[in-house]
Amino acid sequence: MRVFVAIDFDNKLKAYLKEKQNELKTYCTKGNFTHEENFHLTIVFIGEVKPEQIPEIEKVMDNAAGQSEGFTLKLSHFDYFKRQDEYLPWIGLDGDLTSLNDLYRKLHSKLKVLGFSLEERDLKAHITLGRRVKFNEPVQIIKKNFIIDPITVPVTSIVLMESSRVNNKLTYIPLYEKNLNIRS
Repeated sequence: MRVFVAIDFDNKLKAYLKEKQNELKTYCTKGNFTHEENFHLTIVFIGEVKPEQIPEIEKVMDNAAGQSEGFTLKLSHFDYFKRQDEYLPWIGLDGDLTSLNDLYRKLHSKLKVLGFSLEERDLKAHITLGRRVKFNEPVQIIKKNFIIDPITVPVTSIVLMESSRVNNKLTYIPLYEKNLNIRS
């Protein structure tokens, strides 16, 4: 099983992200674009695990969520990662990044203690719109013209997702969800 811990979004936000993705496609000659139902924010990518390891991950999530209050993020800007001549376009988030990074550190450190092999890098809060994208305009022009509405994203839970191919379509299947503490 290939798994990761994420923040899932409501359907209204996913619909907005799909609109922005469709707008972005007008600047593209090719790409593998994220399916609307798969939009999410990855907190910790765990990778390949055995089914019997899932309860350990759930306990780590319970612990981290129990020590974390809900918080708010906000869509902020368009950007990309570049590999050779292809792009991975994304929408960045700002807002309460301190709480997000704190949650990331709690999950990451406890999963490492359990022996999971995780990447050692800071969390870059982003929502992937596509992979292996080629643009038909200079990327600086796209960045200038691609306006993101500052939509508020309430974070009230974390979700363990399985990445799987279902009928040859990449699908993220929620396996476990844990609510964060309610801010008083």
